[in-house]
Amino acid sequence: MRLLNKNKMYLIISQLCLALTGASFPENVFEDILFYLLQGQRKGRITLGHKVKDFHKMTPFQLCLLGFPRKYYSNGEYHTLNKIKKIFNSEGFIKTFFTHTEAGENHIITPAHISLKTWKGKDNPSLSERWGLGPSTREKNNVCLKIILYFKSLKDMTTVDSLFRRNGFNEKKKYILKTLDISWLSNCVFCGDFMKNRSERVRTSCTDPEDLSRYCNNVHYPISGKTGYEWNSYITGVPICTCCRYSKERQDENRMNMLSQNGENYATPPSHFKNSQEYHRSIARSYPKPDMSHIPKDIKLDWPTPLDYSLTYWNLTDPTESSWGVWFWHPDLSADEYMRYQQYKRNLAIEDARSEMDNRDSTDSTDSWMDSE
Repeated sequence: MRLLNKNKMYLIISQLCLALTGASFPENVFEDILFYLLQGQRKGRITLGHKVKDFHKMTPFQLCLLGFPRKYYSNGEYHTLNKIKKIFNSEGFIKTFFTHTEAGENHIITPAHISLKTWKGKDNPSLSERWGLGPSTREKNNVCLKIILYFKSLKDMTTVDSLFRRNGFNEKKKYILKTLDISWLSNCVFCGDFMKNRSERVRTSCTDPEDLSRYCNNVHYPISGKTGYEWNSYITGVPICTCCRYSKERQDENRMNMLSQNGENYATPPSHFKNSQEYHRSIARSYPKPDMSHIPKDIKLDWPTPLDYSLTYWNLTDPTESSWGVWFWHPDLSADEYMRYQQYKRNLAIEDARSEMDNRDSTDSTDSWMDSE
């Protein structure tokens, strides 16, 4: 049988996806993920239909569930997944964590999708080991479990989150079920668009979401950092969609929507602020706007976007000197103004370095002439 070329293969997969889900299949996902899965053994391709359906069940509102006792997932993948599924479908679990009482009536909030994944720690080093920051605290022979709950709305997600925070502690068995909002790991940190391709990698990678959230949220790891693990290196960077990454206009338009670290495990404005814009307006009031009067308007720019002028994304929203505040993008500056301001400082630094080198060369020449006397 003649092999199908990539274009025909994509057409067939798109038709299959449309028939199963009623939605078209993203071309970038086919290029980056599915095409390579199709190159494997034929016996493994029977699961692709299920993978396509799972892909379209993902939503932007995601909670990672942590704290399940190890006894529930220590007997192999098949037994682990069956045990967890039975727990989620049990009447007691649904009543405790998925039932919300409002105006005297009980409302059951059903997640749009629940993703379960297991892997062995010995086969996949942790992110701290990959970055060379020391050994992982987990035992390498242990089975790791990742549970992600996807919700139809932000309200559903926050309601279930509050239920786990209130009822997660089991006093009798001495364990705590806790949640971590990992939605931001799959949403562009500029425009907020849901990046389904990245979400799929977060879901299927053998990486602890809490660990991943901490590393994406760490200022010391540049956007261009590489780990050597191709599948995971894509998701250890700050989530930025292609449209915003290379567009000065989109970065300018979404400046007031940008995230900040604030010492949290995941990126978000502080809880006492209602939204990002209120947070950034408060920052603008607290820090003076840079003086632009002496900076030429026709200065030649070396880089195309504000992000290119910063060490990392997080430096753009952090005004403190202790966190390299020299790259801070003041909320009252437009993208053009910020880039001109940074370019002006860059040019001054280059001139100062050249002057210092010239003075050093002049001193060395003088010393050399005196030594020859």
